[in-house]
Amino acid sequence: MNEDLEPIYRFMLESLNISPDAKMEWAYPVCVGEREMLIDLAIESGNTITLVEIKHRIDEDVIYRIYALSHLISKQFVDKKELRLVCAGKSLKYSTRELAAILGVETLLIPPKLYQYLLPRVNVSRTQAPFEHLKASPSKLTGEKAWKIICYLLTKKPPNILAVSRDSGVSYGWTNSIIHKLEDYGIITVDYDIRIKEIDKLFNIVSWERPLDSLFVKTVDTNFINSSQCINEVALNFNKLGIDYAFTAHSSAVSYGSTIMREDTAYIYLSKSSYKDAIRFFSESGTGGCRLKVYTPDRDLIKSSTVLNGVRVVDVCQNILDLAGLGMDGRNAAKDLVNKSGK
Repeated sequence: MNEDLEPIYRFMLESLNISPDAKMEWAYPVCVGEREMLIDLAIESGNTITLVEIKHRIDEDVIYRIYALSHLISKQFVDKKELRLVCAGKSLKYSTRELAAILGVETLLIPPKLYQYLLPRVNVSRTQAPFEHLKASPSKLTGEKAWKIICYLLTKKPPNILAVSRDSGVSYGWTNSIIHKLEDYGIITVDYDIRIKEIDKLFNIVSWERPLDSLFVKTVDTNFINSSQCINEVALNFNKLGIDYAFTAHSSAVSYGSTIMREDTAYIYLSKSSYKDAIRFFSESGTGGCRLKVYTPDRDLIKSSTVLNGVRVVDVCQNILDLAGLGMDGRNAAKDLVNKSGK
């Protein structure tokens, strides 16, 4: 905590009878319907969240605003915590005393010598805060958390950022960053819900940021007639040997209902320590059979993988990412998988 700000924090916490170890957050985002709004300050202590609006002179407008917000915020959003409403400022308009009492809004007068320390923070919360997420915005859309958010947008039609964060399991801050980055790129629309409107543009970025070939290790020539035979037999043997693997791209999309298949090639993830087993077991040069393309994972995709009909495959989100990473060869299959997953 900034030493210059400690006196004002101490004063506010003591005046409101809140524990000094309470969690404080400036420019606190709340979602009201399809809109996002910022509360100047939120103080979380125990089972109570204190929402504080700060204004030079406390008048009817600021009291009505925080009162209205408190009734519009969903109970799920505050995690069933008790809401406490406070308007703070240097002075209080005479006619607002009774209104505040009726609406259950507390007022807090801050001495001028302390109020000056709030001004930089209040100005940030009202002007810069909606764009602060851009400073800490993740560098890649194909990062694990970023792609989890994007995959949710590809397969669902969430009404707001809060819903995306809650359902995807990614923090609100990260979700907010990614949503605005996608909006800046012109990839999403946020009219009545949040959805991908430029999927080709998104997949272009994916193929540039994370081409699947960047993870390529080796192509193994086999004597299998087609990819289906290759996938099933490789899976059977690796399952028995306890070798970690996961099929991806076209080879796993078919398990999720995609009708686009590559019969001449199978795609598999293997660790660097085990990919040699694939070569040793299944390499048959010169036979003209199915090719087994081996990749090494750049994230823990085995943990999120699943076994379908005896074959371990990457999850749907990873599958879409990998297909898009194949460029034009995988783009149609990626779109097909998005359509199947969104039903």
